[in-house]
Amino acid sequence: MSVNAPGPLRGITTLLLVAGVSAAAVTGASGQDAPLAATSPWKFSASAAVKETYDNNIYLQSVTPLANRESFVTTVMPSVGIAYKSSDAFVASLSYTPEVNVFHSEPEEDFSLHRVLLNLTGKSGQTAWEIANTFVAIDGSDIAPTYSGPGGSPATGGVAVRDRRDAMVERGQFKLTHTMGDWFLRPVVAGYLHDFQMVQKNAAGYQNYADRDDLNGGLDAGRSVGKATWLVAGYRYGAQQQAQVFPAINPVHYDSTYHRALFGLEGQPWNWLKFALSLGPEFRRYGGVVAPGFADVDETYLYVDSSLTLTPTKADTITLSAKRFEQPGMGGRSAYVDGTYDLAIRHKLSEKFTVGCGVRGYNTDFLEPVLRQDWIVSANGLVSYTFNKNLNAEVSYAYESGMSDVPDTSGREYTRSLFALGVKYVFK
Repeated sequence: MSVNAPGPLRGITTLLLVAGVSAAAVTGASGQDAPLAATSPWKFSASAAVKETYDNNIYLQSVTPLANRESFVTTVMPSVGIAYKSSDAFVASLSYTPEVNVFHSEPEEDFSLHRVLLNLTGKSGQTAWEIANTFVAIDGSDIAPTYSGPGGSPATGGVAVRDRRDAMVERGQFKLTHTMGDWFLRPVVAGYLHDFQMVQKNAAGYQNYADRDDLNGGLDAGRSVGKATWLVAGYRYGAQQQAQVFPAINPVHYDSTYHRALFGLEGQPWNWLKFALSLGPEFRRYGGVVAPGFADVDETYLYVDSSLTLTPTKADTITLSAKRFEQPGMGGRSAYVDGTYDLAIRHKLSEKFTVGCGVRGYNTDFLEPVLRQDWIVSANGLVSYTFNKNLNAEVSYAYESGMSDVPDTSGREYTRSLFALGVKYVFK
């Protein structure tokens, strides 16, 4: 690690695996497991995908020497997976998907990543548990870009460029749901770790990235209010940490703890409607060394984590989602509210043709003393063709615009277009 990185989430995977094994032991000991099926409980999967993308602005700049650099990008993505199910008491799946990205005009941006997904679930009687864990190792340049334009880095910090750099990212969640008639109780533990493996430089415009993490746990209680619909109230206690960048020069880091009250509605009352709506106040206290001008170490804001899926016909799917939460800034000297708002539409023209479109708004609302709001607004469209059960091809286009509400910061504002053609083959 390149800076004094936080460490309490080093054991997230181990914690969740131990929790999963323990839950599996409990459900397995209940004596309610179904008999072993005559067929093998093991299933294997494999696929390979290739995509060619034209990116007309890979550094997200409309001014400065990095402006409007364009490149074709070749992406190769094989995938292998294994799943196990002998009964409902224990179901497991594990997949590994490496990804290689080659920038033909900007080879210093080449990167590869290794993505591992682990899902464990089990059910016995009125108790169900699940673990979802994602680990991503990014093997890219350990040198960050230097932005010299007015305002510095692109809007929201140039996330697309950041995510091509050396890093390890882990997200995990464990939850156990016990149903008692019209009620359920659901303890939850979740964690996030972002470990940047970057060279740090004390130079104007150079983008230093600070490690950060989040660990929280709590309890949800639900009450049935109709067909497959639950009114839910919950509570989370959590802690976030942010590593220091050059602490001898600037000791600022935005460690904090928080209490989160949640209220929502979740369920699937009809086949065409599924939703999980959750929001509530979060009460946060900053305990790190905050910057001069940070208004108040105690803060309250609205947390949102909601999604809704509509399938009005067999050919149509509409998905909406909203996520709003607070976290330390990746630059190491700020904290901000992170908001993502999505709408995606898919329509099957036939058994072979599918078309789709979508819009997204991504917002970073920085707290004092930064006081800056950035937006990335994007729209996309796609056409997908299924040749047979093994082979699929897709053509897509996306346009995005980065904007900042700070005057005279042209270095933060940009437009970008992405054209892509991809082919995927599933081995069966």
